[in-house]
Amino acid sequence: MKISLYKSCLLALVVFTFSFGFPDVGSAQSINIDVSKLISKAEVSFSPRTGSFVEGSLFDVPILLNTKGSSVNGIEIKINFDSNRLSIVKPLIGSSIIGVWVEPPKYDNTAGSASYIGIIPNGVTTGSGLIGTITFKAKNTGQARISFSESSKILLNDGSGTEAKTDFGRAEYSILTKAPEGVLVYSETHQFQSNWYNNNSPSFSWDRDPGVSGFSFALDNKPLTIPENTINTNETTKSFENLEDGLWYFHIKANKNGAWGNTGHFVARVDTTPPVDFEPQINYLLGAVSLVERALITFFTTDSLSGLDHYEVGVIDKSESTTVSPVFVVSESPYQVPLLENTNLRVIVRAVDQAGNVRDSEIDVRPPGLVWKFIQEHLALIFLILLLIIILGMVIHYLVGHHVLRYIRMAFNLMKKEEQSENKIEENKTE
Repeated sequence: MKISLYKSCLLALVVFTFSFGFPDVGSAQSINIDVSKLISKAEVSFSPRTGSFVEGSLFDVPILLNTKGSSVNGIEIKINFDSNRLSIVKPLIGSSIIGVWVEPPKYDNTAGSASYIGIIPNGVTTGSGLIGTITFKAKNTGQARISFSESSKILLNDGSGTEAKTDFGRAEYSILTKAPEGVLVYSETHQFQSNWYNNNSPSFSWDRDPGVSGFSFALDNKPLTIPENTINTNETTKSFENLEDGLWYFHIKANKNGAWGNTGHFVARVDTTPPVDFEPQINYLLGAVSLVERALITFFTTDSLSGLDHYEVGVIDKSESTTVSPVFVVSESPYQVPLLENTNLRVIVRAVDQAGNVRDSEIDVRPPGLVWKFIQEHLALIFLILLLIIILGMVIHYLVGHHVLRYIRMAFNLMKKEEQSENKIEENKTE
């Protein structure tokens, strides 16, 4: 039993004794304490816990943590789901409360499992902390269940890694049959209609029901076009090449037993243009105590079609071999670069749009030159000199503006004339 738990039990016993007095030896009775009730509790759940989704649709399931007033700093949860009816499309992390991942989040659609294992530095106390969000695809009709493995656990932020007593929830979803909506269209090259792709040669496929004699299709930039009532293909796939950037809508309907059905639509978002060209800027930070200086690299650009997704920064030491390649890390502006005396770096900033197009721009970074060094080392003196110059200029401006100098010259001239007059008088007296 851990020390914290022992102290809690001892404290409870002392409070009980002083509240009710010491029992007589002859009438002594045993006191039973449920230790499990003294351990802090927590709750991990899915949201929503129930729901109905149409076959083929996508839906998000956030994983939430309620610490019930306790501070938690360790999370190890493993999830089981019905792989016959569900599959994970995107295991988003987003703004997770987990700060350090002990293991990268992972999932297995064949085994029907996923895991989130990480640490929360300094701990967290929350009523609905987001551990992660899983995007599921509804595969087949029926009841689909999601639950936490028995090996899942939450650790308290008590310095001992005490396992919190945790209520692990479960969820159950109804997967409904999709209502007939005409021809069902999908794409191997542009899988998600809400996503942008830098592939301008999309390929579309569709299912062929029994009794269908042919299809009529069209491709344009209009979302609700209905193809003509003329069979123009008997295939179940169609590819296009070198389309211009923008939204492209594929429309198709089937002729079954001589009658035309409803039109199916599919949008492909094409963006092959990288973000706008840009130039990083550099600013130096003074090292007041340390000799190591820092440079701040600022950058900004835009993307007019799919939109900017993120920036990546890579740094190359120019003194190393030219075969060395940088490791790019996701970053934001400004990016801080430490500088030593002989540092000679090349910083490459990569802008990535939501279609995966990239635009690279680079800037060389070296410690500032001698002039800048002098300014850094004598900044206080330079500031004082500038201040004195400004004050002197203001005094001169005041004197000139108020004709003080003219009056001073007149006074000097008057004094000089009086002195000359006195000299003449003295000369006359001597004669």
